[in-house]
Amino acid sequence: MGDNRRLVWVIVAVTVLFAAIDAAWLPFSTVSLDPRNLGVYLTSAAVLLAAYLFGKVILYRLRDDTSRGADRLRWAAKSLMTLVPVLAIFTALGCAGGIFSYLASATAAPLIDGHLAAIDAALGFHWPSFLETANGSPVLATALVIAYHSFGPQIVGLTLVYSAVHRVDRLLEFLALLAVSSAFTAALMALFPTAGAYAYFQPASEAFEAFTAKAGMWHYADLLKLRSGEPFNLLVWEAQGLVTFPSYHTVVAIMIVYSLRRVPHVVGPAAFLNAALIVGTMPEGGHYLIDVIAGGMVAVVSILAIRAITAPGQERYEPEQTPTPP
Repeated sequence: MGDNRRLVWVIVAVTVLFAAIDAAWLPFSTVSLDPRNLGVYLTSAAVLLAAYLFGKVILYRLRDDTSRGADRLRWAAKSLMTLVPVLAIFTALGCAGGIFSYLASATAAPLIDGHLAAIDAALGFHWPSFLETANGSPVLATALVIAYHSFGPQIVGLTLVYSAVHRVDRLLEFLALLAVSSAFTAALMALFPTAGAYAYFQPASEAFEAFTAKAGMWHYADLLKLRSGEPFNLLVWEAQGLVTFPSYHTVVAIMIVYSLRRVPHVVGPAAFLNAALIVGTMPEGGHYLIDVIAGGMVAVVSILAIRAITAPGQERYEPEQTPTPP
């Protein structure tokens, strides 16, 4: 319970930090928040509150019912009540962090893509050649695209499964990892503005025809407008992922595998899928190799930080025993 409390404080602290920076920065930025954001988030809050109260009502109404059907309903209600606070925290963190990324991108500071490409070259990596190789194998390209776009579904799936088995500790650990890594990533993306490998190398369309049409360029229109100095009206739920350095897909891929470390029949396939996801960040996500390396470093530092917070000396690495539905 003590570890859970510390993890909650970490998540809240990072969310409040993002919100405070956003509030202080917005009056001096070309970015403004669309008034419709408030209505959407109030509606979302009302829905989440209603869902939580619904779960409470189910538990109350079935408190004396010992039937198997009642056990299943209680299980579902507890799962819902586990999920709702997580969704609320995730929404607040994602909103505050997303606003920060737009504020940080509304800058005239020089892009450092040339420096990142030079670092890649010094490491013996040439991004256009890698893209050509990956594009030359339709099977490989398709696998990398699928793996790369499993990013969101993996986060959703992990959250739903942990909620279903009532593993609040695992949910909070994963959320705390997301929070801490978001803070590190936000600092780096603000200090080192980049546009991405596709924007820098500008490959011909046939050079990435095995990948999606907007590979690595989903964010580019927003980035150009933000850097132009023109007013930008932000609808948070339409925000694009603007972080190119470091690769946040790489960060989360590593943290997902870490989160599943004590689930022996799942961690292996998860590691394989996320290894492919990390490779896919370059041809599909438009990241440089150094983006991936930096993302790996952020993930490791974030994991070490959370382990330090949660008394790692007490952690045991035997397989977890999780409850199963009645």
